[in-house]
Parts: sequence; C-alpha cells; structure tokens
Amino acid sequence: MWRAVAACCLVLLVCPRPAAAEWHITPTFGMTFAGKTTLQDFEHATDKIHPVFGIGGTYLTSGIFGFEALAIITPHFFETGSLDLIKTSRATALMGNVMVTVPRKWAEYSLRPFVSGGFGLLRTSQVDPNAKLGVTSNIAGFNIGGGAVGYFSKRTGVRFDFRYYSNLHGGDQLAPDGAVAIGDVQLRYMTLTVGLVFRR
Repeated sequence: MWRAVAACCLVLLVCPRPAAAEWHITPTFGMTFAGKTTLQDFEHATDKIHPVFGIGGTYLTSGIFGFEALAIITPHFFETGSLDLIKTSRATALMGNVMVTVPRKWAEYSLRPFVSGGFGLLRTSQVDPNAKLGVTSNIAGFNIGGGAVGYFSKRTGVRFDFRYYSNLHGGDQLAPDGAVAIGDVQLRYMTLTVGLVFRR
C-alpha cells in the first residue's frame, strides 16, 4: 500500500505543471473519533479517540476545482489500551477525491478553504493476543469533508482538515474478507487532522 502511495506522490512531483496550477504533498496527523461499526469489536473501542496519520497528494488548478488522493491510517482502531483482547489492529482509508475551493488569485498568501469528497477503500484488520487469528475486511467506502490551506511561503504551508468516512451501504453479515458483522456491515468514523504542505 505504502509503495503505491509513494509512487503516486512521486508522479505528482515530477509531472509537468500547467501555468498557475499547483501540486501539494501533505503528511498529516490528528485523531479519529465518533466511530461506529457492526464489525466485531470485542473491546468496544471504535467510538473512542485514536491517533491517526497519513499522506495526501493534491492537484489544484488556478480555478475552483482540484483532485486529491488520500491514505489515512488509524492504529489500534479496535483497542482501548486497557484490555488485552486484541493484540494489534488498524483502520485504513484510501480515497480519491474531487475538490472545490476558491480561486488561487483570491487566496495566494491567505487561507484557501475547500470542500472535497470521493470514493475508495476502507480496510480494517485485527489480530488476537496469540497472533493466531487475523481478521481483515476490505469495504467500498466514501468520504466527505473540508478545511483550509494556509501558506507560509511559496513552497510550504499548513492544511487543516475535518472529514467523515463511511462504507457505501449495508450488506451481508459477513464482510468481503470474512470479518463477522452484527447485522448489516457498517463502518464509519470522523477525522480531524493537520498537515504540513509542500507545494510545487
């Protein structure tokens, strides 16, 4: 997964840049909260606050539209830290989005607000304390959110992002890769992140 993300970011950096357009590479960190799932959650941890980190690659035109790819990882998504029912776990979101923002000439050296949304993959994994039983699910999902980018200089800035992730629809009681769900498969959570923007 990380090799694919790194390859995408490299392509973004080396591709020719149309006049007045720009590319962003943004490592991010923050927190995941307000989670809810019907997937097996023995420690009742998905609704707790968890640290989150990731990376994004963004192409912004000089106008109001842009495109981005996001890879966001939440370690210990199914763990509370006080129980030992799960050895390790994580939730991962891989998304491709369309962005709407203000024109570049309106926000060259000030905050540039945006909204974005799109579709992709929500992946979860859990391993039991004995490391004998691992359960993974890959679920089609979507995300929607917004925030703002502010610039320190022509090359660097900071991005603030608030985002909602969810699976596309309910399904069978068995997730695509075998994770058991109580009722229809459901997975959703929210993230609040900040990231350092490298602009080209």
